[in-house]
Amino acid sequence: MVTSLRFWLIAAFSAILLIFLAATYLFINSINQSKKIEEYHSNLKTTRILLLETNKLKEDILIGDFNKNGFYASGTSTLELEFTQLKEKVGSYIRYLENSKITEMYKLSWKVKQLKVQFTNYTKNYNELIFLYKLKGFKDYGLEGKMREFAHNIYDFNNKDVRYYCLILRKHEKDFLLRKDFSYVNQFHAASREFIVFINNSETLKKSEKDYLFSNLYFYEKNFNQLSRIESRIGVQGQNGYLGKSKRMFDDIADKIEDMDNELKLIDVEIKENLEKDTLTILIILVIFLLTTIIVLTQLITKSVKTISTSFSKYINSGFNIDSVYYKKSNIKEFNTINISFLKMAKEIHIFTNFFREKVHERTMAIQQQKEEILAQQIQIGNQYNDLLATNSELEQQKQLLAIKDHDIQDSLRYAKRIQTALQPSKSKLTECFPDFFTFTKAKEVVSGDFHLVYRTTESEGFDNDRVVFLAADCTGHGVPGAIMSVLGINTLFKNIKELKHTDPGKILNLLNQDLNQVLAHDKVESDIVADGMDIAIFSFDKKLYKLDYSIAKFPHFFVRDSQILRLEAQKSSIGYSYFEPDGKNFRTSTLQLQPGDCLYLFSDGLQDQFGGPLNKKFKRNNIRELILSMETIPMSEQKEILKKTFTRWKKKLPQTDDVMVMGIRF
Repeated sequence: MVTSLRFWLIAAFSAILLIFLAATYLFINSINQSKKIEEYHSNLKTTRILLLETNKLKEDILIGDFNKNGFYASGTSTLELEFTQLKEKVGSYIRYLENSKITEMYKLSWKVKQLKVQFTNYTKNYNELIFLYKLKGFKDYGLEGKMREFAHNIYDFNNKDVRYYCLILRKHEKDFLLRKDFSYVNQFHAASREFIVFINNSETLKKSEKDYLFSNLYFYEKNFNQLSRIESRIGVQGQNGYLGKSKRMFDDIADKIEDMDNELKLIDVEIKENLEKDTLTILIILVIFLLTTIIVLTQLITKSVKTISTSFSKYINSGFNIDSVYYKKSNIKEFNTINISFLKMAKEIHIFTNFFREKVHERTMAIQQQKEEILAQQIQIGNQYNDLLATNSELEQQKQLLAIKDHDIQDSLRYAKRIQTALQPSKSKLTECFPDFFTFTKAKEVVSGDFHLVYRTTESEGFDNDRVVFLAADCTGHGVPGAIMSVLGINTLFKNIKELKHTDPGKILNLLNQDLNQVLAHDKVESDIVADGMDIAIFSFDKKLYKLDYSIAKFPHFFVRDSQILRLEAQKSSIGYSYFEPDGKNFRTSTLQLQPGDCLYLFSDGLQDQFGGPLNKKFKRNNIRELILSMETIPMSEQKEILKKTFTRWKKKLPQTDDVMVMGIRF
């Protein structure tokens, strides 16, 4: 019987598909059931976590909130509102557990109902505790507030003995409130009786005064008795009363949830075991069926393939001789078709073989000629490749030399940076002079043309008085040229301040200008003069008189007082040689009376000239003004971090324009 291969394949794969669909349905059903269990389990865990948070929040309220006035004045504190929200969340999760099909399917309904009842009792107990704590009060509120009022009435009575007995009563009251020991209640009553005896026996007190004291003492003791009863109901040290009951209720709820959690774990394990068994059974059935199908189909196909393969082999081994091909009928229709097609193909191959033999000979001759041409080109390319290797070797040597030079230059710059840093004041020295300050510096390259200095001058060192001289400067240029100018400026300033004992800012600037011109422009023709210099601001702070002397040579600054920026007198001339002022400059000293909280900000032009932002424009002075006013009340250390983040966000990935330095001081 000749049957189509398609029939056998469709029949086999249809049976496999049915088995697979049955297995898939069983697997998906088990997975869904397991997921529902996991979801139910997850909600149970969430309920447990929320219960723990609720209990912790209750402890926070009872430990912390009842000692705060807001707990009594506002009616409901923030923690109480948060507790209510948590309680509602727990309730919603319990309702989910109550309405879930898993609860009914696995007979957990009675446990969920018990959990719901226990949580309801727990919240009622919490509400009773809050009521008792608010009734008890604190300081000016509740029973403690009333007791305090009557105690003050007694203490304010102008009599030393009365004050003594009042203090004894207050001591026993505080001992009881702190230690929750009812022995202090008896001591309080004993002290009260002694006080009453003293009042009755006193000959110095008038009858109206005795009545006044008896009245206040009566109400003081009455409120104390009520407070002690409330403390008893609340519970001493959480071992009895409502506190102890609350703890036991919470433990019962936790045990109930843990019991359900363990039961769900067992159910989940059972479902997974059943899934493994069912999956294994289906797999065994599927494997057996597959093996049977494969064996049957293999026998049918192998027999037909062997017939065709034999015919093919004979045809190929005979050198494609058409006479070697023979036809044998197969049980599979498709293989019969292949055999017939092969016979037709063999005949056509025989015709075309003779034709292509001639064409192959012609093509072989052409390929041989092309091969010779390619060999000649390969020799030429090889010579060019050797030339390129020689050139590449030379370039590599030059690259290595450049890398060595760059490394040496970077090492030199880093060491120069260490020297430059060493010349400037340490953070400890700045903190010693100004407790609330910051300095934010960021060099465009390794070394910088910006620098700041602080000197503390004392009479013992030969100065006129004790002062703090501090300054900030921006030298012409940046990188190595700017760093050289900064070192020259630092050395000159050190000589003028520390060696020549000058503390007058204007005089220091004039001497600095003369010294720099002496070095850079003296005895030089105009074409050889280095017209570099620096913008600088020098301040001399007298802490005793709280006065600030200053002289500013074209250096940007802001002086802030009470959210207002005050103008400090500044001169438009810089330090150094100027073609427009060849005859010299005169820097003057100004004085400002400081007030506590005044802030001074000194900054080089690197910040205001930095490009960036959404439009890639300069930061500008107005943005600095707004930024400084916005953070006036913030500590200087935090202002520094804000400045750094603002600069980074503004600059983005653009290159840094110039050296940046910002110095802030709060007086």
